[in-house]
Amino acid sequence: MKHHRFPVLIISVALTCLLLGAAVTGYLLNQSFNRQLRNPQFLQSALQQNGGGQKEKKRTIAPAVVRVSTAKKEGINTVRPFHGKLVAIQLASVSTEVSGLVIALPIEAGQQVEGGKTLIAQIDKTWLELNIAQTVAEIKILEQQYGYQQSELKRVEQMAGRAISESELNNQRMLCEQYQQSLEKAKIANREATEKLKRTTILAPFDGYVVRRVANQGELLSPGATIAEIVSHGQIDAVVTVGEEFINHIPIGSDMPIIIPQLGIRVVGQVRAIVPYDITTTQSFPVIVRLDDRGGQLKAGMSATALVSITDQKEEIVVLKDAVLEKPGGSTVWTAVEEKSEDGTAVILAKPVPVKVSAKAVDFYGVVAETDEGKKLLAAGAKTIIEGAERLTANQQIRIIELDPKLMQNLPPASGHKQMD
Repeated sequence: MKHHRFPVLIISVALTCLLLGAAVTGYLLNQSFNRQLRNPQFLQSALQQNGGGQKEKKRTIAPAVVRVSTAKKEGINTVRPFHGKLVAIQLASVSTEVSGLVIALPIEAGQQVEGGKTLIAQIDKTWLELNIAQTVAEIKILEQQYGYQQSELKRVEQMAGRAISESELNNQRMLCEQYQQSLEKAKIANREATEKLKRTTILAPFDGYVVRRVANQGELLSPGATIAEIVSHGQIDAVVTVGEEFINHIPIGSDMPIIIPQLGIRVVGQVRAIVPYDITTTQSFPVIVRLDDRGGQLKAGMSATALVSITDQKEEIVVLKDAVLEKPGGSTVWTAVEEKSEDGTAVILAKPVPVKVSAKAVDFYGVVAETDEGKKLLAAGAKTIIEGAERLTANQQIRIIELDPKLMQNLPPASGHKQMD
């Protein structure tokens, strides 16, 4: 038993020595660390090694990226939308003027036709040709008879007073007149048959499209029967209803922008007429605006919205509508102003200008700065921020990105203002 206890005793003594050594070592390290903390030279060295002796660097914020447009002073009107529809200038039911059998009908719904050239239908002309031949023969016979009677009249006139009585002379004259009238009647019948023959070939009355084919080939038609319905193309009318309080702001012959919502496009037409009769109870009047149908892209029945100037034009500072931030508390235009920084370098800062919107055109607003400082910032030629202003703060540094001018080419003119560069 004594031999087994001896190794355990040795292990216990060894562990006790290790624990005492660790405690002594920790005590000595703690005393050394406290002495270092009280040593100024040590602390200065530690700070230098960890960068504590360097000056604190200022945190820099990257300039906000914005797009700008140039403010101008020019005439502008307030514009209001009025709604209507596109209406075909011409819509015709093509009918036959002569009776007969339809022997050709080479059209289909949706087919494009050319006025005076495209064949709509061909009516059988056999009976008319026979009628013409008959009237021609009658005319020849009557011409011979009339010629003979005229000769007789001359002979009788020469013998009048001697061998021919006045009564016989008058009878001969009446006979000549009867033959002359019969001849004229036959010629009229011939012209009528010839004209009917021409009208057996039915052509498109104007440029357009076939809406519906009514008749069929092989059908026997009577005069007045409808063959097809055709709608015009090339030009089309936008008919919009405008309230009576604004109708006098629309001059006949003036240009008017029209929006086609289904196509997402805006076109410009000419005001052709204002119908001076209110057929509804809405106290509004139809305004007819003539448009190019863009190769058939604009179709009858599509919705149309006219942009009508409802105020007189006045000179204002004009900016793109995207430059105006409208909120319940008021409207603001952010301007981009170049200034010098503390180190002398040029920087561009964002400066807000409270404004009052005085006119609203299609893409542009007329604005008036509400403060003297704002009037200096928002003058003709000022750079106004049209994109990126929502998150700006006053005097924040910004960076301007330029819009490619090619993207602005070939855009339709807007309404309510002179065209801006």
